[in-house]
Amino acid sequence: MDLYHTPAGALDKLVAHSLHPSREFTTAVRGALGLLDTALRERGALGSQKPSVIRIVKGGAYARGTALRGGCDAELVIFLSCFRSYGDQNTGRTETLGAIRVLLESWGRHPGPGLTFQLSEPKAPGVLQFRLMSADQENWMDVSLVPAFDVLGQPHSGVKPKPKPEVYSSLLSSGCRPGEHAVCFTELRKDFVNSRPIKLKNLILLVKHWYSQVQTQETMRTTGVPRATLPPSYALELLTIFAWEQGCREDKFRLAQGLRTVLALIQQNKDLCIFWTENYGFGDPVVGEFLRRQLERPRPVILDPADPTWDLGNGTTWRWDVLAKEAESCFNQRCFLQTSGVPEQPWEGPGLPRAGILGLGHPIQQRPNQVLEDNTSHNAVRPRTGSPPPNTPSGHSGAPSISTPRSVMGSDLSKIPSKELDSFIQDHLRPSPQFQQQVRKAIDAILRCLREKCVYKASRVSKGGSFGRGTDIRGDCDVELVVFYKVLRDFKGQRSQQAEILRDIRTQLQAWWQEPLSGLSLQFTEQNRPNALQLRLVSTDLSSWVDISVLPTFDAVGQLNSSDKPQPQVYSSLLSSGCQAGEHAACFTELQRNFVNKRPVKLKNLMLLVKHWYRQVAARDKGGEATGTTLPPAYALELLTIFAWDQGCGKEGFSMAEGLRTILRLIQQHQSLCVYWTVNYSVQDPVLRAHLLRQLQKARPLVLDPADPTWNVGQGSWKLLAQEAAALESQVCLQSGEGTPVPPWDVMPALLHQTPSADLDKFISEFLQPDRHFLKQVKKAVDTICSFLKENCFQNSPIKVLKVVKGGSSAKGTALQGRSDADLVVFLSCFQHFSEQGSRRAEIISEIRAQLEACQRKQKFDVKFEISNRKNPRVLSFSLTSQTLLDQSVDFDVLPAFDALGQLRSGCKPDAQVYENLICSYSNAGEFSTCFTELQRDFISSRPTKLKSLIRLVKHWYQQCNKMVTGKGSLPPQHGLELLTVYAWEQGSQNPQFNMAEGFRTVLELVGQYRQLCIYWTINYSAKDKAIGDFLKMQLQKPRPIILDPADPTGNLGHNARWDLLAREAAACTSALCCMDKNGNPIKPWLVKRPTICGPAMSLCNMTMITMGQKL
Repeated sequence: MDLYHTPAGALDKLVAHSLHPSREFTTAVRGALGLLDTALRERGALGSQKPSVIRIVKGGAYARGTALRGGCDAELVIFLSCFRSYGDQNTGRTETLGAIRVLLESWGRHPGPGLTFQLSEPKAPGVLQFRLMSADQENWMDVSLVPAFDVLGQPHSGVKPKPKPEVYSSLLSSGCRPGEHAVCFTELRKDFVNSRPIKLKNLILLVKHWYSQVQTQETMRTTGVPRATLPPSYALELLTIFAWEQGCREDKFRLAQGLRTVLALIQQNKDLCIFWTENYGFGDPVVGEFLRRQLERPRPVILDPADPTWDLGNGTTWRWDVLAKEAESCFNQRCFLQTSGVPEQPWEGPGLPRAGILGLGHPIQQRPNQVLEDNTSHNAVRPRTGSPPPNTPSGHSGAPSISTPRSVMGSDLSKIPSKELDSFIQDHLRPSPQFQQQVRKAIDAILRCLREKCVYKASRVSKGGSFGRGTDIRGDCDVELVVFYKVLRDFKGQRSQQAEILRDIRTQLQAWWQEPLSGLSLQFTEQNRPNALQLRLVSTDLSSWVDISVLPTFDAVGQLNSSDKPQPQVYSSLLSSGCQAGEHAACFTELQRNFVNKRPVKLKNLMLLVKHWYRQVAARDKGGEATGTTLPPAYALELLTIFAWDQGCGKEGFSMAEGLRTILRLIQQHQSLCVYWTVNYSVQDPVLRAHLLRQLQKARPLVLDPADPTWNVGQGSWKLLAQEAAALESQVCLQSGEGTPVPPWDVMPALLHQTPSADLDKFISEFLQPDRHFLKQVKKAVDTICSFLKENCFQNSPIKVLKVVKGGSSAKGTALQGRSDADLVVFLSCFQHFSEQGSRRAEIISEIRAQLEACQRKQKFDVKFEISNRKNPRVLSFSLTSQTLLDQSVDFDVLPAFDALGQLRSGCKPDAQVYENLICSYSNAGEFSTCFTELQRDFISSRPTKLKSLIRLVKHWYQQCNKMVTGKGSLPPQHGLELLTVYAWEQGSQNPQFNMAEGFRTVLELVGQYRQLCIYWTINYSAKDKAIGDFLKMQLQKPRPIILDPADPTGNLGHNARWDLLAREAAACTSALCCMDKNGNPIKPWLVKRPTICGPAMSLCNMTMITMGQKL
């Protein structure tokens, strides 16, 4: 039953078979305690006061459903009428216990079948203790019998008891010791745990089993650390519940991951401060003040959710370090390794440990719906349920606000036609100019007060938040007033003085602002962000408000122009300060504001639309309450919107629906999101580059703040957003006037140039490689279509279909994920020569279309088969689209062609006469290239798999360039880049398992040297034939670059194209992360070898060819 040697996948079985109490023992104990309960009730008068038994409540692990096999604990709490206050328990308990003991001894003579009874020495005053043990002595239960004051009263039938506020205020005024009266709240404690899913209780058993193993080891190892000094096991039950609430909230999960999370929390026990406000809160001044004192105790602090006086963490008493040491040493054990051998990672969530970050980044933990209660003071208001998670940097909203004007929230985005989105934003989402003007005046007044009244004088102030960025939405506005002080001299040093500055600011504002100013009243809200003073400005009619965070901050960046970058040492000192992620984000408020503010107005309108949708999702989820998780901050969606526009559009005029669909698609791909900018920090700086590379190794989604590289804004639960995004896809807001879906922009969730060179293979596999199942479906469909066309076309005509050949990237094995292209070349008997290929085209296309439509009707396909409705009688296209995967499709062009090659055997060259006829017939380069589709396909498809992956990478880079370059003329054809990639590999490597970054870097180098390129192959045609040789000499005398099609010598893929534009992009790419090693050194390209006379790329006799600067 050793936990460490149990495979991670077998932990459920371990719990079920070895940790759950014996059913026979549990049944016997239940019967015995039931008889004891009856005896106590029937006896009634216990002592001279003759008190009555009000009720008896069972507690302990037995009642909470967390009892372990072997030994466990239970409580029988007897609520007596003679106890009318907490103090009464101390005066009348001795006599009462004596009377109960007599009854207990009598009952214990025959406790029940299969059980033995034994009185024990009490571990605390005012308690009777006994042990019930099974006959085989394998299982026992230590029972504490405790008389108690019925402070909660008899609950109504079926209603969970809810304490009145005076219950706790009287507890605190009783002068009790910590946890002295915890038994009075047994029902609340039992209900708190019992309401949890069965699987979570199984995790609790697993944690307690680990804890018992540690106890046993410590007892055997030394007598210097007795068991009593370890924290109570109930503390670990609460810690387990906290971990599950913050990181999972699912009824089904992996026990290994949950255990890994709890042990990680134990490791970081010195940062733990956990409490719940289900039963008590800050509403009562006495309780609120007591809680604040409790939360200042030495860590760890884990307050009992039923009794705020009982700190289960008790950092000054328990030896948490013993548990932490054991937790740290066991993460490589078998129980934490997945089947693949990969270590299990802990859950992620607010207040949970994160890889590479010390501490938990939270001063106080509460569940999202456990906000602080109303204060009756005139200058305090109820905070909105979406207060930010504790690890959200000060001033940035975490979970969204749901206190939104009903008129805005009632506007269901899904019901608004796409063409009306712009007007909807203008009419319903843009904030009122009048209210904004009121806010500006009020902020100016606040700043004037700070300048005139405060002891500490600010050097300057910056306005941030959505108000400063211009992305505030009607009814939901936040402002950061970042106040820079010269006395705050560095990142580390500012912490010590911020609290004093904030007290001064609060004192002055409270004294100064008494009456509404500019139509707004000032209120002090719940202070739940460290190093910030939180205020709210509310309009006198209560229809609008704005939340303000005042943040005294070190002026790290200094006064910058909007286009200036900070000095590199700013970020170097930030990273060396040992700060938590995003801890000093406020120092970079101006950079954040400038990054967003320079965007076009329409892009900001798209941000408002996205935030409105986000707010509706949050309202339905009640700020995370429904899922038990915290949504990512709205600022993350602002950045995602900018990323989508940057990569997919870049125009000031665009379709709002297309932009919205793009962002929804990215949200659905959140597990692959890797978004960051280097407008303020650069990979050229060694310290920053090392930090960025560490960030890029973290779990997705990764959305780095463009101003603060330590802050991953993407943290939070995206699952609900992804579900809601998928649901919105089919609604009218994302459909055209014809009822068809509006297309998204072409945006990937990660960028090539931001991908570390070591991760290029992963990048190709994740983002470029088409889905294999979809490819199989396409192949099956194409085979069906080809067979159908061959059998059914031209049935009543002398024309025959000789063969149907698939070409293009799909046939070569170089198709990209998403939309790819292919050709279906139909070779017909009516064409006897190259020159006849263009004749009768309309007639032939019409017949093939008719048969395709017949095939569409008669055959069943696993993919969606659509024939283009284009009216051009000389063009025929169709598409095959996945039924299940987003944007996975292949577009086919149907091309009638002359069968110049005939039935060519594999490995054989075409007859030289074929090329002689071609040379005599062609007028334009590559005019008859479709006739050689098989040769073009085989030239690429026969290459190693990894080379085809490199071709995919080059094609992806090329397509990104095609979207970005400006200038007259067009880029070289994509097929030319494919051939250039093959040439680079042939001459520079020929290793099937090459380094992807080196291969990519080599192709970029060749693109940069395009003026020297002269490339061709002679695997299909040869200079030995005079006519072909003369033609090749003529082709090779043309201006560089020259890249001859290996199947068609008339096709020069290097001719008449803007290689200069492509070379410029290649040069820029060579300094990106994808072409740089981890130390910042450029990846070295392959040394492209000098081709030999008989090689695949060879020079002609009596000719000089320059390739890569070498004379051949």
